[in-house]
Amino acid sequence: MRNLSILAVVAVLTLFSTVSIVYAQENVVDRSALAWGLFYKMMTAAFIVGAIVQGTLVYIIFKFKEKKVKQRAVEEKSR
Repeated sequence: MRNLSILAVVAVLTLFSTVSIVYAQENVVDRSALAWGLFYKMMTAAFIVGAIVQGTLVYIIFKFKEKKVKQRAVEEKSR
């Protein structure tokens, strides 16, 4: 009797898990759409960060560039 009840419980659990797997197909997620959405979000962030870094570099280069370089004076002293 005890073996029969254990077998019945295992059969019901197996049947329940099989049915739940079959009917779980309703909530299918399109992983490629999620991946492309994440790709576009990351590319947007990358372009924004790249623009900020490039703008910072241009600002630093123009701020600290040498003005009125006297190249002739250096050439005359070396002779």
